[in-house]
Amino acid sequence: TNYLRPDIKRGNFSVEEEESIIKLHQILGNRWSAIATRLPGR
Repeated sequence: TNYLRPDIKRGNFSVEEEESIIKLHQILGNRWSAIATRLPGR
């Protein structure tokens, strides 16, 4: 399979990533592109 960005992590989020997502969502709301920029490798 070809990917546009082979360096992106796939699979489930780690506990740390989940906690970061929850905190960022509380701060940024549904601005998912802004949240994604703060998750390295995702």
